[in-house]
Amino acid sequence: MNSLFVRLSSEKNFTASERKIANFFLEKPQLAIDATAGKIGKLTSTSSSAVVRFAKKLGYSGFPAMKLDIAVTTTNNQNNSDLTEIEAEESITTILEKTSARFKTIPDVITAQNETADFSNATKLIENARHIFVYGVTASALAAQDIQQKFTRVGLDVIYHADFHQMMTTMQATATNQDLAIVISESGYTFETLKFKKISLDLELKVIVLTNEIESEIFRGCDVTLTTTSQQFDKVRFASTTGLLSQLYVVDILFYTYISKHYEESQQKVEETRSRISKIYDDHD
Repeated sequence: MNSLFVRLSSEKNFTASERKIANFFLEKPQLAIDATAGKIGKLTSTSSSAVVRFAKKLGYSGFPAMKLDIAVTTTNNQNNSDLTEIEAEESITTILEKTSARFKTIPDVITAQNETADFSNATKLIENARHIFVYGVTASALAAQDIQQKFTRVGLDVIYHADFHQMMTTMQATATNQDLAIVISESGYTFETLKFKKISLDLELKVIVLTNEIESEIFRGCDVTLTTTSQQFDKVRFASTTGLLSQLYVVDILFYTYISKHYEESQQKVEETRSRISKIYDDHD
């Protein structure tokens, strides 16, 4: 997927005017190719100078250079309107196309935003941890549960409680400086995850953060940051689809990196678990 349109869809630091211009390019790329900066300024209720500044902010020498990139992409039949939010009364076909487009952006953005060394360093922290405490709320809680499920089945001690007070109590009573905390927060500003990170640092745990917002408070003081992604819209966002899926994608990379380094013992753990579960059901019959 073209990197320009991925960035237009996922960039977090656009102003309100810039988001209007970005969405115009996503929704009407062909019109953008034929329009002047002044016309786009009128159509987006911004200005011609705002359009030119926007192109330069994205690294182009000017608006004509950006239009050329858009033209190349649309010539290759890229449907960039698929990266916009769901509208009222859309067909199932359009919803399928938009959902598919969101999924396809994730690998490109995660690869661009993270160094392989970040995954390597995070894996080393997982390997060296006696216990792993993982926490996230709302959609990020699903990613926390995924970490617990995946790494527990290969023999690691991963602790997750949905209840915040239960999580804090468990950490305070059992955590040592030989342990690891994994903090998951799309926005980077969630109250509970910020407190979880603070207590983790107070207890001298190593800290891995998964976040979409590396300029937020959640980023500070951690040992490794893995950047996720989320689409930005000028209208209401109905669900954290891209954010959650990008978190699960990062978790998968972490998990398979660990598996690759501990292949034999991980395989043995999984086989033993499957055998035990099969025996339980065989005995029940």
